[in-house]
Amino acid sequence: MVPLYLDDCLMRKGVVRQLRAAGHSIFLPSELGVEGQKDELHLETATRLGAVLVSQNQGDFVKRHRAWQADGRQHAGILTTQQLGTGIILAQLERAGRLLSPEIAGNQLMVLALFDTEGNASAYVVSLHP
Repeated sequence: MVPLYLDDCLMRKGVVRQLRAAGHSIFLPSELGVEGQKDELHLETATRLGAVLVSQNQGDFVKRHRAWQADGRQHAGILTTQQLGTGIILAQLERAGRLLSPEIAGNQLMVLALFDTEGNASAYVVSLHP
């Protein structure tokens, strides 16, 4: 299981409450005093916490991932998603948080949609093994 850092666009109280109730460690910018900050700060904060950053801002975090790689910087993982309904995002985040480990997620740019079913999620995680 990995901790998840949900950036500003994903802070849905119902999702957070249910994930925490299921035992997931969830970090929120609003609770850390970094709400509304630039995406670079969110990635730095998630990295410091050892949490996979989850964002709907796909284009920006693809660029940030590539820039960090080019600079030799390490992060705990980035998980991008498009805007989804609450039930779908909850199920996919639950699978991602449960199936990923820090060793597998580290420095990976991942797509949340690939956690749509248990079978697809398991296969995707296997494909990420270093």
